[in-house]
Amino acid sequence: MIHPSKLVAHRGYQAKYPENTALSLIKAIEAGALFIELDVQFSGDRLPIIYHDTDLQRVSGRSGSVLTATRDELLSCPAYEPQRLGDTFKGEKISPLESLVDILVAQPEVTAFVELKEESIEHCGRALIIESVQQILQPVAQQTVLMSFDYPLAIAARAAGWPWVGVVLQSWDDLNHADVALARPDYIYSNHTNIPEDCDLTSIPALSNAVLVTYEVGTSELGQKLLARHVDMLETFEIEALQSP
Repeated sequence: MIHPSKLVAHRGYQAKYPENTALSLIKAIEAGALFIELDVQFSGDRLPIIYHDTDLQRVSGRSGSVLTATRDELLSCPAYEPQRLGDTFKGEKISPLESLVDILVAQPEVTAFVELKEESIEHCGRALIIESVQQILQPVAQQTVLMSFDYPLAIAARAAGWPWVGVVLQSWDDLNHADVALARPDYIYSNHTNIPEDCDLTSIPALSNAVLVTYEVGTSELGQKLLARHVDMLETFEIEALQSP
């Protein structure tokens, strides 16, 4: 059994519910998650929604792009992953970022990792992204980690005074990247497959002041092996299964 303090629910309780929906996030917390992760894209009118892709087909079952639709149009769209889950959750809708605030206010023990997607950064610019997200999440600032594959955005979040900042490594060698150092991340995310087999994680200076989170961890066996190597936290779609004996 892996303690919930070591686990992050990737896109909420994605194994059983449509990813990045308010339902998925709430169900992850009900399943014991103390840490949840979600993705943020921006609409055509440059407002944030909780969504991973820019294309609407996979999650919403319709053609079109998040980056060209208005947020009002997007919030009326379903978010039910029809190919994976059928029509079971067709009533679920795309959520605005504001819904995360309501969830966290109701669950003060929960921390959310908010991944700001590169497509929207290119679409809107880093300054607008940071200003918009920080304005919305200010009431739950101490419960939210702003993070991205885009290292300059993490630097900008740190410079803007956000209390918790993370980076998602594009490659393992980027632990030595100047921009990663400038961001002074509290959390460093990496795909577990990118960690060299012979790497002693305790000997890496960049990890001495950051929490290392690896994804995508699908089994307890893999999780235990990674924890034994001094990985700090595990991100998983299977939040409930990894807590089981």
